[in-house]
Amino acid sequence: MAQPTTAASRLLELADELLIQIVQHLDDSQSLRNLAVTCSGLQDFAEAALYESVLIRKGYQALKLFASILGRPDRALLIRKIHVRYLYDDSGGVEILNFTLRNLTKLKELLIEAPCCNDTHALRMDFESQGRIEYAAYFEFASAMTLGPEPRALVPLETFTLHSHNKSGPGREVFDLGKNAVIFRHPTLRNLTISCFDVGDNVEAHLSACKSSTALRSLTFDECNITPKGLAAVLSVPKALERLIIGERMYHLSGMNEPLGRFPTKFLEALALQERSLQYVKHIGGRFNEPCASANLSMATFLNLREMELESRSILTHILSETAPPWTSTMPPDLSLRIIFNSYRFHPGENDDIWIEPLSAIIEWLGRVSDLDFIVDFGGRNNIDAVMPQIWRGKHRRKLMKQILSLLGHAGKQTSQEKRRLRIFILKWSGFIPPYMYGEEKPSEKLIFDSAVFRQGIEEGLGEGELTDELTEELTDELWQGLEM
Repeated sequence: MAQPTTAASRLLELADELLIQIVQHLDDSQSLRNLAVTCSGLQDFAEAALYESVLIRKGYQALKLFASILGRPDRALLIRKIHVRYLYDDSGGVEILNFTLRNLTKLKELLIEAPCCNDTHALRMDFESQGRIEYAAYFEFASAMTLGPEPRALVPLETFTLHSHNKSGPGREVFDLGKNAVIFRHPTLRNLTISCFDVGDNVEAHLSACKSSTALRSLTFDECNITPKGLAAVLSVPKALERLIIGERMYHLSGMNEPLGRFPTKFLEALALQERSLQYVKHIGGRFNEPCASANLSMATFLNLREMELESRSILTHILSETAPPWTSTMPPDLSLRIIFNSYRFHPGENDDIWIEPLSAIIEWLGRVSDLDFIVDFGGRNNIDAVMPQIWRGKHRRKLMKQILSLLGHAGKQTSQEKRRLRIFILKWSGFIPPYMYGEEKPSEKLIFDSAVFRQGIEEGLGEGELTDELTEELTDELWQGLEM
């Protein structure tokens, strides 16, 4: 009697390209695991998708990953992205990743998030501030170059996000970046975000030999204390940095650290190390003292800088608002500007001149830039509908709104090159503070006015006509109603 032959799966008769497309439609890990154990012919396709992106939330997951790679070492080469975001009460075993990470030689994206300081367990007396991942030692390894005619980094990382500390104990030493500045020396890293660190003068000793040596394009400091000398040391390392976000401390202001705004000249000198390549700069945070005088400082030489996002009290805002002798602009050419105003600064009263009015601020900046985003930050207040009408009030409201209409331009009055664009947003907070950890909702912006839409309505209504005084009054009322929401 003839032996029955095993029927080959019709799936295996498909071209590899089609099998890859099929696997990509499986969006849950359990389905991929089931496919991997169906037969050896499908295992490679399923595991390539299964191991491409890994999330570690608990210690046992780190142990399972280590065991799976130990059983089949080729799996380590499949991992392109790993996020380590472990919980405080489930962290046992996470430290095995210190061995696992060194085997992931194709890794492109790494995120390390220890349960500090937004995690509620940080309030407990037994909380340990020291994270389980030894990232400084890992970066010493990952940044090393291979031998051969074409040297390359042992781990070709492109993106790294760090919210963890590798020190323990009381005081500010826990947050000192110090020797951890090795992360800035990785040769292929293009995107880097670090949070809750003190970036002090001592980082220079770890970076001085690496000037203009890395591929870093985007750098974000989130809730960090930064000294001008520390910032200069960091900015001396990339060959051509394009995006820079400086988020100084806003919520954890212990210690005697001075904000960058106290040292405007040194701050600007540090930024100037990347003035040829910077395209986007954001500066928020720091203590809310008024910044020091910034006379004779200018950013006009930042020729490639296309967009800035600044708090109204940032020293950079003050520099942009001034003129430099002999009365030339201190702003980069063709700059789009986003200004963040805290709603607490708008206090209508009998004497409006005492307070900074939003309408006056809009007029001031529309006179300097052609593309302005005006963002009202409610800072956690939940009565937005009640507050919004109040912050636009003032005894000169109608006069100021007419000035805004004039600056925005209308048909028959200004060319398209002269027209300005104004967008007004409100920033709605989610109840969390930065840095935003796993599962925490970030603040969101809500657009309440866009002059491009408003202008289109004006031009459609005018046709070939002129903007009469009567129509201007109607438009002023319409603008007022829109801003009141």
